[in-house]
Amino acid sequence: MNGRRAGRRLTRAAVIPAFVLWLGVACALSACTFWPAAGAGGMAELRPPTRPVSASWFDRWCGRGDSAWQELDQQRRQTECHLEALVLQGAELCLPAHVVAARERQRRIVRALYGGLPLDAANDLIILRERLAELQRRLDYIQANGACVTPAMAGGAVRGGG
Repeated sequence: MNGRRAGRRLTRAAVIPAFVLWLGVACALSACTFWPAAGAGGMAELRPPTRPVSASWFDRWCGRGDSAWQELDQQRRQTECHLEALVLQGAELCLPAHVVAARERQRRIVRALYGGLPLDAANDLIILRERLAELQRRLDYIQANGACVTPAMAGGAVRGGG
């Protein structure tokens, strides 16, 4: 009997460390993945890249080099300022879906520009400019007809009347 007990102890002693090792590897590998929430995109949707792709590749693609990237980035910043001006005018309160779509398009432009896809970024800039102009027209129409009153407009009416 002593031989059987010693054999069982030896088997348990070999199985437990193997199981612990397997469990540790499984936990470590499962922690290496990141799954975004459904419909939320990946990390590129949450945080823009910090710097563009190497300029040498961009030089070969466009032939102009860094100046083309800077021009597209300047246009991107201008459209970003235009959208923020529309938000300050009340676009986020009156037309929230349009503002969300414009911000998604801005993130797409940043990813394309910083990812070395200047033609995609340029096309998306054209689309975004048209959508911002449409957003401006809609916002002006809605606010002129009183269909959407922002807190700034309501505060101005109260102060102006009193």
